[in-house]
Amino acid sequence: MGEAVEITKDMLVIRDPKLILKLRSLGGGTEEGEENRITFLEAAFFAERRVIPLEFEELMELARKKDKMAEKQYTVLKYLREQGYIAKPSLDGSPYLRLYRKGFRPGEDRTYALIHVVDDKWKTDAEGLGKMVSFAGKLRKECIIAVVDGEEPKFLKLGRTNYE
Repeated sequence: MGEAVEITKDMLVIRDPKLILKLRSLGGGTEEGEENRITFLEAAFFAERRVIPLEFEELMELARKKDKMAEKQYTVLKYLREQGYIAKPSLDGSPYLRLYRKGFRPGEDRTYALIHVVDDKWKTDAEGLGKMVSFAGKLRKECIIAVVDGEEPKFLKLGRTNYE
């Protein structure tokens, strides 16, 4: 592994040009100069598929340390990737997954939607939902709630309606 893949506090930094090219073709990580930065959650997906030369469980453990919803987020990320969409954890520390339109890679098109992953015991009120919709609206994105209570998540699209 050596210098090709470095584990930092928040993510993996990949410097192997062949691996960077492979991840680019799969819509993985974020390229910054000669490096590709990828979250532990997204790296776990590629490790499970033997694209990244690390152990899936090691990467999931690092993801769990950063976020208690890592397992649920992984379920949604994996489901969407298997459906042909690219979903990536936000790099800004927000709890959302960014979703790209089907057939587009990051950099080719902007993020289409923000997905808030919750479990089946999640509770909120109208104010909480309003904040989520407002946050997504400020970024000009769709707001989607992904409820994970088994293998296949259920998606709820939220929006705002004005009656004038």
